[in-house]
Amino acid sequence: MHKENSSISNFRKYVIKILVPVLLIVGMISAAFCFLFEKKIILANENCGAYKINRIINLNDPTEIPIIGSSRAEASFIPEILGPNYFNYGLEGTQENVMLFFIKEECKKKNKRSSVIIANIDLDGINTKTGDIANYLYNSNDPEVKKLLGADYKLQYSIPFVKYVGQFENYLRYYLNNRMQLTKYSKDGAFIDKTVLPQKMIDDLIKYRREHQDVFLHEDKLKKEFFKTINENKGRYFVFVVPPYHSCYFTNYKNPEDAKAFVNELRALANVRVFDFSSVIYPDSLFINTTHLNYNGAVRFTKEFKDSLTTVKITNFK
Repeated sequence: MHKENSSISNFRKYVIKILVPVLLIVGMISAAFCFLFEKKIILANENCGAYKINRIINLNDPTEIPIIGSSRAEASFIPEILGPNYFNYGLEGTQENVMLFFIKEECKKKNKRSSVIIANIDLDGINTKTGDIANYLYNSNDPEVKKLLGADYKLQYSIPFVKYVGQFENYLRYYLNNRMQLTKYSKDGAFIDKTVLPQKMIDDLIKYRREHQDVFLHEDKLKKEFFKTINENKGRYFVFVVPPYHSCYFTNYKNPEDAKAFVNELRALANVRVFDFSSVIYPDSLFINTTHLNYNGAVRFTKEFKDSLTTVKITNFK
């Protein structure tokens, strides 16, 4: 009995003298590293999805005009050509559920000098895709972010440092791309490939696209929420834009009439303007693939869109 008590006593001394201090030191180092990583890597990088999520939630700049959407927004609109107050919130690998999240966060801001919200339209319909989980981890405790992630949300995302395990490399990659800009143009949220592809590579991409059928589909519940949000925010003016597709995209496109009907539904709303550049013919050299422009293509498109945007009366927010 005496030996057992002695063992317990020694273990307690070990815990108090060694284990607890070690755990405290490890915890402090982890917390410090996490803080510095978030401030110096994640939030210092405008093209990082996590930065964009945090910005739309927390930044309330009265002068900012947001550009919202998928990678086709991110790679098509160059804010510095449009003007000093534009920011590109486009996110690669996302669809309209994420667009709707951004729109709702933007519509919470009541001190805006402009009522305009710019958003891209993709011709595959209104669908759900959240993209890279790394985009959401910094703000993973935000109720709307949790709601957006839905079943993809995990308990570990609520634990500092732990939630980033397995994602540090992704954040560093975005950070280095932003800093070096060897193959990408990166400014004001835009993240655009500078590469001009060899014609042989373009031809292969065109061939692949023509052999695969594209279709316009809706998730009915999401579509209803999409239109409901627009109708509930009469004080905001939504400029929806369909950036260019390569002409081959429509070779085997199953239901163009459904896409046209959707665009006309949007056009029927009083607080909506639609600009459709989908069928404008751009040369092969301006595409990085059959659905995305390269930097040279984005320069041309942004200038053309800017001309169209001058026909929109950018009213004061009410």
